[in-house]
Amino acid sequence: MAIDSDRRRTIFDRVRTTALLRGMPIDSDPEFIALVDLWISGEYEMPELRSRYNDLTARRAQRSRSVTHALETTPNQAETFGGAGEDADPRQRIAPDAD
Repeated sequence: MAIDSDRRRTIFDRVRTTALLRGMPIDSDPEFIALVDLWISGEYEMPELRSRYNDLTARRAQRSRSVTHALETTPNQAETFGGAGEDADPRQRIAPDAD
């Protein structure tokens, strides 16, 4: 039994409203909404939407890990960029230059 686009839109709106009322908002990322719109238009069925959403969340997690890793520095890197290393007196790291 095929579901028409009006019925799919009604289903999605009802699911989103129910989730919001329960304090669990539905993802509002434009990529996700585009996937939902393709499902609503009948481009693919729910298993395909689920698979594409899983791919989207995996890409997000990968980007998040990449950013987190890029922001982490080791004591040696801190010294390279002019920061104080682990062995430095902590007061020297935050004390203003005395003239």
